[in-house]
Parts: sequence; C-alpha cells; structure tokens
Amino acid sequence: MNPPNTPDDGRRPTAGAGAAPPIVEAAGLTKVFPMPAGPVVALRGVSLRDDSGESIAITGPSGCGKSTLLHLLGCVDTPTEGSLAIEGRDASRLSDFERSRIRLTKIGFVFQRFFLLPMLTAWENVELPQSEAGAPKTARRARTRELLDYVGLADRAGHKPSQLSGGEMQRVAIARALANRPLLLLADEPTGELDEATGEQIVELFDRVNRDGTTLVVVTHNPILANRARRVLPMRSGRLIMESPASSIVAREEGA
Repeated sequence: MNPPNTPDDGRRPTAGAGAAPPIVEAAGLTKVFPMPAGPVVALRGVSLRDDSGESIAITGPSGCGKSTLLHLLGCVDTPTEGSLAIEGRDASRLSDFERSRIRLTKIGFVFQRFFLLPMLTAWENVELPQSEAGAPKTARRARTRELLDYVGLADRAGHKPSQLSGGEMQRVAIARALANRPLLLLADEPTGELDEATGEQIVELFDRVNRDGTTLVVVTHNPILANRARRVLPMRSGRLIMESPASSIVAREEGA
C-alpha cells in the first residue's frame, strides 16, 4: 500500500524531470500588528525555504513569533512586508478563494489543542475535509479508513472527541490533516497538551509521516520532536537566528 499521505495526483516530479520549486519559500517576511498602544512587530524579515520531503523544527521562547510565522506559511494570514511562494506561486497574487483552496488541498494543520469538531465522530472529523474538497463518497470512505488505520485508531472510528484520550484526539487531528494528501504539514506545539509518554508516541507518528513523504514544519518547545527534524531554526524576537544541529537543542534542554 502506498503511504497514505503521499499525493496520488501526479504532483510529485518523476525521475528525470526538472527540479521542482520548493514547497514553500519565504523572503523577508515581516508582520506588524496594529495595537492601541502602538504597532507590535511580530516578525522581522524572516526568510526560509522548505523543499519537498524536508522537515523543519522552529524553536524559541514564547512570544518570539513562531506561531505568526506558521500562520503566514499556511496562508492563514498575510505578511505586512515580504513575499511567500507555494510551489513557486506568489501567494500575494492569489485570490481569497485560491488561498482557501491551497489551505484545503495542499496544506495540513495540526494544533496544540486538537480543534476536533466535538459533535462529530473520529471518522466524521477525518472525512469532513475530503467532502469539502469535493472527493467522491467512495473515495472518502476508503481514505478515511486508510488514515484511521495509519494512526492506529481503526477501532475508535465511531467515538467522539469526548470519548478519546488526548493522544487519541491528536492522532485523529493528524489523520484529518493528511486527509487531502497535503504537500506541506504545519504543526503548532502538537505535543504541548500531552504527557511525556503520549508526546513521544506523537513524535514517532510525525517522524513516520515525514519519512513517508510529507514535508513538515513544526513549531515546538519539545526537544525530542525538534531532534527528529532535519533542520532546526531557532527564533528570537521575531527573527530566525543561526540554524542549529538538532542534537544541540537536546543538549541545551538536558543541561537546563
């Protein structure tokens, strides 16, 4: 069986094809929020590139701009200055509808607090984004079954979020994020609400998702999760600072 998060619509280049553009490329991203007491600069000229199959961990203290950067990369918000390209397409030139379609079909989101719809079962939460993308019913059923099996929750498909543990809810959230075979998976503190043992299980799942071909950008304070990324980008005061080996993040955490 093909990895359930690998696109099946020919979006990945075949052997011998020309070099594909990066999944996401940001240049000089700046974000300023107007506030009654004066403007707040959340990001200051951030640039990064994430190629197909890469994994990046963005680390740093609370309030340094990590989540703001993730929102810009996910086309949830727009920069005050700078540019963002998704697969070579300038996001600033896209209509609201086109940006919405990118969020639905090319980008998956995983959050700290899960954000599952409480009135829906695990199955229905995973099937919903496929329905919104226009997938046929038969394909939705096959995909949902495949994903719940992938995250180890085939036997919990009929349970609502209130009947699931925190780790199970996050697994459903990951399955939902993969539902439309995104090119890019963005995760904001995905282990922040979980105990250590459960968090390590989620780390293993993210590692598997990336190995199976999905490009990953994760914001995290978790040194174990950061250590699994191929690149670690620390942030301070709205800026990316020198790229660090993942092992150094763990060493600093253990020495704290």
